Amino acid sequence: MKKFIILFFALVCFQLQNRTLLAQAGSVELQDGGGVLISSHASITEAYNAIPGTISQAYIIEILTPYTGANEVYPITLSLRTGSSSSNTVTVRPDAGNTGEIISSSNTGGILNIDNADYVIIDGRPGGTGSVPDLEIRNTVTTGTNSSTVAMINGATNCVIKYIKSYNATENTTGPKNVVFRTSVSNPTGNSDNIVENCYISGGRSGVSSDGTLANPNRNNIVRNNTIVDWGFNGIWFLNGSADMIIEGNTIYNTTGVSITNPSGINIQSTYDGYNLTIRNNKITNVVSTNTSTSLNVRGINTVTAPGTGSVLNIYNNFISLNANNNSAASTYGILTTGTAEIYTCNIFYNTIKIGGVQTGGTSGNIVSACINKTSNQQGIVYNQKNNICINNRTGGNVGIVHTGFAYIENDTTGTINLDYNSYYADGSGAFNSYRNATGYNSLSAYQTAASPNEQNSRFQNVTFVSATDLHLSGSSIQDPELSARPISGITTDIDGTARNASFPYKGADESTAFPLKTLNLTVNLEACSPVQDTITVSLRNSTSPFGLVEMTKVFLSGTGTAAVNFASAQNGVSYYIVINHRNSIVTWSKSGGEMFTAGLLNYNFTTSASQAFGNNMVLVGGKYSFYTGDVNQDETVDAGDLSAIDNDAMAGLTGYNNSDLNYDNIVDASDLAFCDNNASAGVLAVKP
Repeated sequence: MKKFIILFFALVCFQLQNRTLLAQAGSVELQDGGGVLISSHASITEAYNAIPGTISQAYIIEILTPYTGANEVYPITLSLRTGSSSSNTVTVRPDAGNTGEIISSSNTGGILNIDNADYVIIDGRPGGTGSVPDLEIRNTVTTGTNSSTVAMINGATNCVIKYIKSYNATENTTGPKNVVFRTSVSNPTGNSDNIVENCYISGGRSGVSSDGTLANPNRNNIVRNNTIVDWGFNGIWFLNGSADMIIEGNTIYNTTGVSITNPSGINIQSTYDGYNLTIRNNKITNVVSTNTSTSLNVRGINTVTAPGTGSVLNIYNNFISLNANNNSAASTYGILTTGTAEIYTCNIFYNTIKIGGVQTGGTSGNIVSACINKTSNQQGIVYNQKNNICINNRTGGNVGIVHTGFAYIENDTTGTINLDYNSYYADGSGAFNSYRNATGYNSLSAYQTAASPNEQNSRFQNVTFVSATDLHLSGSSIQDPELSARPISGITTDIDGTARNASFPYKGADESTAFPLKTLNLTVNLEACSPVQDTITVSLRNSTSPFGLVEMTKVFLSGTGTAAVNFASAQNGVSYYIVINHRNSIVTWSKSGGEMFTAGLLNYNFTTSASQAFGNNMVLVGGKYSFYTGDVNQDETVDAGDLSAIDNDAMAGLTGYNNSDLNYDNIVDASDLAFCDNNASAGVLAVKP
């Protein structure tokens, strides 16, 4: 009887297993690149293994409706096929009509690994058509450092992961990433030239991560147009051994968050030398942690250890909106650039950043919230920050804490610093619009004096958005002239792909309705230059003390010294001083009292009379009143310092376009010295209100 029961049980198990196998038989098809059936299989793995080791055509693996994944061995591993190319690809996708397909398991080795394979495409759209992520790939395991959902490993190149829903259950454990470009220990190509796009990626310690080796770095990967949600540590994690990468068009946010002390939307942690990282057109709409520690630090975009020597960070056209209270967070920063021993370039352009929520606690004297916080200070670093909108509405916290639009806590002399055309605003308790070298500023003129020569066109300006998380401009901020900026080479569109105004773009990531412009028809002459073709800077300043800068712009003079100069901030019926700066001329102001635009137009000719300049500070040359030449070092006086500069350049036989060439004949010589010597002897200097 006992033997009979055992035999019966074994027969039942065999039949159940056989029925499962039969149920999966034919659930996956291997097709050629044109969709012609080659063979039927019981799993993705089996279909992939049926592809020859050397290929000369494209293949498609289609997942049919009966598929359940019961016959898969996890992780599903797609390995090298010799002969792979842009035309000889292998595509894995659901069959047309097979919507809602799920590949799911609980596996510490991951679910889908592309292992040293090239030109593999994982396309989540049934039949490869449509624009919505569909195929779900799930890893339900909650532990393990390699518990990814989709991984490219050991030299996977030119692969594309698109339109999938990738889920991972390891939000707060050490190491695991949801979608990852992992290490390539022996393949020098790294996991490179891959694309992750148009996916919905939920969970994981990080949503998307690159984690290569310094010997075999991951290069030239692209992460774009994904929705990345409910990660634990970082939405996107750019780890060591990662080189060139583009991160663009992604929406990154948490809903409830997990208990972690240092979450970031995008975390830059690679010290590899000489890489280029571009972060553009992303929307980081919330970063949330449930942690209650006073060491909680929340970041939108964060450089942890900072780029390696010679690297370039381009961060532009991003929306960053951090409005969660986050318990007793020590700090909340939209963009943080940290200190480093490396020399690199950081370009922060056209970003719109809003900080909100209520602060609990915080240490007196500390910056607890800032839209941008620059702490990178290595000698030789190049730091450019232009055309950004920084609005900090965070409130609360202990007495003495600091909320600010922009925090800059290092000295200008530590590198090449270029800051201008930014808008900063903060209105909470302990708030400063800007905070520089341990001093807070709510007076724009005081800040511009401290920051000079930087920030002369920046403003302390509040902005109206569509909502706290939708940072498109609205209401009175549309056509607000205080939000006008100047173009930046190479950035011709905004976060939505809308063309930037070629002359007067908006600050921030959102371009809007063009500004109405006022035109100054200007005529000037330069003492030593005929014809007078050269670049000048034209500024409008308030006509009353302290004569604050309204707007400045650069123009190129015609051969007769004329230029039509456009301004976005000028108003009709308001008096302005017109101020002209030229590379080796004395700065010259228009006559006392100021000038007005009428019906958007102002004509002003400096050349008709000495009285057209403030203090009659011009010289008559060939019947035209002209700006004095010789201020080579632009210290607003012609003196021995300028003579010395010209003499040195003349001795060196300097040629070409140089400040010491006063008569613009492309050589520095005695004739230039003569002009300078005459004006130095006459005690020529700037005259202004």
